[in-house]
Amino acid sequence: MKKEVIYIAELDADVDDVIAAEYLHRKGVLKEVVCDPTPRTAEGRERKRQLEEIGVKVSERMPTVTKYVFVGGALTEIARHLINHKIEYLVMNGGFVGCNIVKNPLEKFKGKQVVRTFNFNCDVKATDSVLKSKNIGTVLLVGKNVCHSEKNTLNGIWAEEKELLEKYHSKPTKRQHDMLACREGLILIGLLAEQSYLKYKAVCPYNTGLKGNMTEWGSTIDESPYRIVLAAVDWK
Repeated sequence: MKKEVIYIAELDADVDDVIAAEYLHRKGVLKEVVCDPTPRTAEGRERKRQLEEIGVKVSERMPTVTKYVFVGGALTEIARHLINHKIEYLVMNGGFVGCNIVKNPLEKFKGKQVVRTFNFNCDVKATDSVLKSKNIGTVLLVGKNVCHSEKNTLNGIWAEEKELLEKYHSKPTKRQHDMLACREGLILIGLLAEQSYLKYKAVCPYNTGLKGNMTEWGSTIDESPYRIVLAAVDWK
């Protein structure tokens, strides 16, 4: 299988992105990891070393020719890349589909139409630019309304990845936000012959005003400043 997936990682925050990157590496699809932002902490630099130790190329700039971009970090580098380049798929853990669309939200999100979301808010200006870009074929978002479910754990759907999760000392109840987005993205693109766990709906992201990392995001089926995306709305 040709390695064509670029994974954008935020290595300082926690180990989720390392797990997701190694998951893609084990599936034989990972071309390289792009750090966005550059690791600044000792933990982040150690995670970079761990990826390189298993043979993963780690860089800070997008390769010129890129088909599939999976995002667990900020959108700063992909926003820069999209000014002069096109990509076929953007797959991201991020965004939010609220109770205006979701019929059975998780308990913690009942009554909510907008929330803050980490990946979008790492660089809201870049997110604003990417969600308006015409240089992306398809955008897939796997957001809080599904990835925060207890199903998204080693105790849930990830029993087959026990060795990988235990390698990084991930607790059995830890939500695997980025790995879920990676799995679903591979299925959508046709690089993984497994059944999707999620249901999707075509929606437009929106926010209540750009306010840095306090920006609140939601989704609508009505008009929005942003492009249509395919967003996870529930579990099957």
